[in-house]
Amino acid sequence: MSNYYGKFYGYTGLFPILDNNESHNHLTELRSLLSTLPDSEGSLFSRSGLVHGARFFILDDVVYNGHPTPEEHLKNAYLVLSMTFDGELEQLAQRISALGESDWDKVMAHCHSVSDTKRPHEVVLEQLRKGQVTTSFLYVDADKNLESTLKSLLLQRKVADLIANAQGASTIERKTLVKELAEQIKQCEIPTPGGFISN
Repeated sequence: MSNYYGKFYGYTGLFPILDNNESHNHLTELRSLLSTLPDSEGSLFSRSGLVHGARFFILDDVVYNGHPTPEEHLKNAYLVLSMTFDGELEQLAQRISALGESDWDKVMAHCHSVSDTKRPHEVVLEQLRKGQVTTSFLYVDADKNLESTLKSLLLQRKVADLIANAQGASTIERKTLVKELAEQIKQCEIPTPGGFISN
């Protein structure tokens, strides 16, 4: 089924960026804003407790591949949001409006949007739905929930560290490293979303 991969949801959204006017250069302001948003623990999407990974980027125009294809251009620049998360779009909208509404609103203020006469989570949901592009193929190879994915990422890093530390070590030292890793795995707590890099 489109937009789903195993147990999680794959979302791609295209949001047309507002044209510049006398008081705002929306494209420049949005680029600056995106570069200052937190991108790890405490970020807009990690706060939701649902998102596996998310990326905002700006699509200014399409690339011309050369003859014989016709040269085409976008009428608008777009803010693109690509992410995977546990649950449904409605659940994500509720979490964003409850835990990250200020950041979300700052970003969406530079895009063509919807009326704000509704409750906050309904506005976020309508924005997500209006920008959504049906996703039928996701570049992921996992089907677990966020908790399992975060633990796997942490363990993957610990194994990579073990391999790096074992280079040039004696057999006894390598066995010690493996035993230490086994003990770390037993005691490993689930990392917080966006925080597995620091664990």
